[in-house]
Amino acid sequence: MNDKFGYCFILGNNHSLCKVEIINVLFSRKIDFKIVESSQETLIIEALTEIEKDLDIDIFGSIAKFVKIYKNLPLKPFLDGNNDDLVDYDFIDFFVPKDEKHPIFGLSVYGAGCRFKDLNTSWYLSPSFCRNLRDELKSYGIKNGFMPLRDRKLSTVSVDKNKLLTNGFEIILAIGHDTVYVGKTIAVQDYESYGFRDYGRPNRDSKSGMIPPKLAKMMINLAGKNTDQTILDPFCGSGTILEELILLGYQKIIGSDLSPKAVNDTNVNLKWLFEKYPELDPKKFDITTLNSDVTQISRVIKNKSIDAIVTEPFLGSPKRNFNFTQVHQEINRLVPLYTRAFSEFKKILSPSGTIVIISPVFRCQGKFLHLPILEKLKPLGFVPVDFLPRQYNTPENLALLNLELTERNSIVYYRADQIVSREIFLFKV
Repeated sequence: MNDKFGYCFILGNNHSLCKVEIINVLFSRKIDFKIVESSQETLIIEALTEIEKDLDIDIFGSIAKFVKIYKNLPLKPFLDGNNDDLVDYDFIDFFVPKDEKHPIFGLSVYGAGCRFKDLNTSWYLSPSFCRNLRDELKSYGIKNGFMPLRDRKLSTVSVDKNKLLTNGFEIILAIGHDTVYVGKTIAVQDYESYGFRDYGRPNRDSKSGMIPPKLAKMMINLAGKNTDQTILDPFCGSGTILEELILLGYQKIIGSDLSPKAVNDTNVNLKWLFEKYPELDPKKFDITTLNSDVTQISRVIKNKSIDAIVTEPFLGSPKRNFNFTQVHQEINRLVPLYTRAFSEFKKILSPSGTIVIISPVFRCQGKFLHLPILEKLKPLGFVPVDFLPRQYNTPENLALLNLELTERNSIVYYRADQIVSREIFLFKV
């Protein structure tokens, strides 16, 4: 990528939410970058500096793999099988760990804006690519081998367990519209820590709903606030969002909930977090937990004192199946809660305050039904804003990103087996 530095982010399940989180994090950290290509699997950027020096993958909730690009190859010659002569001393210096006598490498092939046919052809050529790479490395005196090509993409678990980040390398082929981006995985998501925080904490309440830690972190990053600003979760449940705030270094945190049990669960879980992550110093954090009704929260929180609200409210009864009558009953029950909560939010938010909030989406007989709250929020001054910073919210970038946004300017986070999905909104005062 000329004299600049190329990076490829391997995305999680919801590509739209992943992309907007990545762009907001880079923007908030004043990293100068350009969007190059993207797909549902990847986001390719070009930066003026080596961003991995100041950017830890643990900041993100959305990235499965963080890849640094070594070289761009023209697509057509690559698809014709002309992939020899890739290896030289620069390649060895970039990919092969120092003093590793017998490195093993793995290969993953991702779409990055290409046609489906080109992606399939690239995967078909992978065995010969790996054999050529192995033989070229041997010609430089490097004994090596490559992992069996069972799937197009190596999992983060496989990359970690096979020590490809330390004793070998994973080579990434990201297939763009006209370009093959050849890169090396430099970090993978800490899947064990996420699983530990999700399932290992002492108090969990599946009946009231639990936001995944990765999603909580993505929402925090969308809020775009500094770590010295005050963040509130007024539906804290068992404390997932508060935990991720702490791990991201936010120092002024408030959690509240109507349920005394939820507040107790939060306190227990936060104590557990500090015990299990001893690098965190509790004395550096100002954490308040309150047993409070969100519809009266301005009675216990000062006006204009909150810089951001990041929250997942109650999403309705945990049922496996809904008929239309039951769905509308749920909607009628939830709408007043949301509208009254926003009335309180208006009082306690600072003049530059931000809200990142989830609203339920009910799936019934093949249809998706949303909460009709937006018209009710307009008189309060709340209208969903764009997820991208203004500098990146251009027609060119939107065409490259191909975000899946609803007509309500939201992103729906869902799994195929879910009856109630999550609709994510960004509001600003």
